[in-house]
Amino acid sequence: MLTDLLFYVLLLILPAVLWLVPKTRHQNGNWLIALKTVPPGILVFFLIDNLVSKTQFLLSEWMEIPVRIPFWVRFPIPLIAAFLIIILGGLFIKRKLGTEKKYNPGPSILLFIILMPSAVIAYSVISFASIIITRDYKGEWRSSWLPPEGNTRIAFQQQSIHPFLAEYNYRLRFTCDGKKFYQMLFTNCGGRTHFNIYRLKDSRFLFRDKDWDYLVDVPKQQVFRLASFENRQYAALVPNEEIRSWSGPQRKKGKIVMDMGKHTVPADDVTGVLEGMTYYGCILTRFYPASQKPEMNITKTEIRMKAHQMRIKQKNDPKKTH
Repeated sequence: MLTDLLFYVLLLILPAVLWLVPKTRHQNGNWLIALKTVPPGILVFFLIDNLVSKTQFLLSEWMEIPVRIPFWVRFPIPLIAAFLIIILGGLFIKRKLGTEKKYNPGPSILLFIILMPSAVIAYSVISFASIIITRDYKGEWRSSWLPPEGNTRIAFQQQSIHPFLAEYNYRLRFTCDGKKFYQMLFTNCGGRTHFNIYRLKDSRFLFRDKDWDYLVDVPKQQVFRLASFENRQYAALVPNEEIRSWSGPQRKKGKIVMDMGKHTVPADDVTGVLEGMTYYGCILTRFYPASQKPEMNITKTEIRMKAHQMRIKQKNDPKKTH
């Protein structure tokens, strides 16, 4: 919001000066008209484009299906709106204030084409500067919908938390009888989104990515972290908050617990719960059922780290001579 406001103010500075200064207000050659009308046209372009994007997002959330307006449909809408503002602005100046010669919109169109790339760059620079100053960046929540389970619908949602790196907040949204419940998952501190989803014998789901395994109980709207300890499988209820710190299962006072954020959560032995599970689908840019995308292997971060440490150890070991 702050980025948009600063960008729009920047666009309007030059036209405002040209309109406020009496001398330039009454000088209306075609290029001067262009300087008065093109920045508002660019502003309208960004406003309409943002409106179309918001409409697309709201339609997706309302219909609970991915709504994508094709680029060849989406792009002309703000472009036409911008040209209308520019040309109508020129005609208004011609009628109300007069022009030094016959009004020609050509220079205005040419200036628009020249300035648009600069406007895009300026918007990006302002966005990054705003993030650096505020030290905060969070995008909109984007949904991937799974098929309904009885009277409950699950949506996997991700929120970008870095302007260009693949870092995300994750959560699940349960919708039942018109009521929505949100359950936070662990923060993804690096890596593109990829979950494999499995159906368990007890009808629960397993959500598996490179870092975590989650047991998802749809009727109860509960999510458990699944982890192994001493050759057993344990599940602990995930606290409903942003979780950026954790520990593996451990024994405390004779009980198995897991540390998640500020909470130490008791864990139940669920060994065998994954036996007989079947591949249900995956989440990449959206949810894909098993019939559309076959199961893809996911290498756990822990395994990758151990392999990397082993390679470093082998590299640093002195070579043995025989």
